[in-house]
Amino acid sequence: MDTVAAIVVGYNPDIEVLDELLTSLAAQVEFLVLVDNGGSESFLAQAPEVRARVNYVSLNGNQGLGAALNTGFAMAIEAGMQYVVTFDQDSHAEPDLIARLYQAMMSAKAKDASCIAVSPAFFDRRDGKKINFPFYSSVDGVIKPVFSSDDEHGLVKADALITSGMFISTRAWIEGIRYDEGMFVDFTDTEWCFRVRDQGYTLYGCLNVEMGHALSDAPPVKIFGLSFFRYSPVRRYFFFRNTVAVCRMRHTPACWRKRMFSALILRFFVNLLIDDSKLKSLRMMIRGASHGWQKKLGGVR
Repeated sequence: MDTVAAIVVGYNPDIEVLDELLTSLAAQVEFLVLVDNGGSESFLAQAPEVRARVNYVSLNGNQGLGAALNTGFAMAIEAGMQYVVTFDQDSHAEPDLIARLYQAMMSAKAKDASCIAVSPAFFDRRDGKKINFPFYSSVDGVIKPVFSSDDEHGLVKADALITSGMFISTRAWIEGIRYDEGMFVDFTDTEWCFRVRDQGYTLYGCLNVEMGHALSDAPPVKIFGLSFFRYSPVRRYFFFRNTVAVCRMRHTPACWRKRMFSALILRFFVNLLIDDSKLKSLRMMIRGASHGWQKKLGGVR
């Protein structure tokens, strides 16, 4: 598609999974960017023809997800692209994913001119059972999961979308609604979504389009029917820091502040049960929450 770019962000990836993603996307978009936060240099080493189609840029070390996305968007816009699809390194793109997302965006814009992004329904590709995670939508301050749609295209209005598979109009980025590089990793997408919605834009999930994705370092743990992701102590730091930081931002809806803060308390205790390095996780969660309150963002402090 001559108006669509794809941006993949790499950081110490499983090269085989990354190569599969890049190969699929190279056949689907006009402009493909791999922004490397470290460890992705050997991508597509066995497929030089495909590698030549990838616009590779190294950030010379891990500069975070926001910096990588902003770099990719700048390149896509300079190349004249109208839409960008963002991807984490560990997602799977079916051969018709971009075409189906493009159609979802056209359908969403036809019903709502304020639509700025759409996203596929996603599931953990490592799970033996294919169970889609829901989208979430708030009405009158009440947040509810959405599992079905009465729209013929499967569209549902959503409060936030995840980075991987998000099909975005470059209009917002051109207008200055860029990614907060201080987030570094967790909630980079959520914070951006809250900000574009605060500016009057809308977001839609598309239940008719599905995508496999690895949502954490390891498959989630199920406790009382809820999913809790396994992360390293460093990721615990970022998650707790950024949750607190986002809860303190003016553009974060009040209902989401309440939900995120309540969930953080629950996760604090559950993490101490499921993490291998419990003492280190404890220290990093406390440090992260403290830095989030103090608005100390960026890399690990």
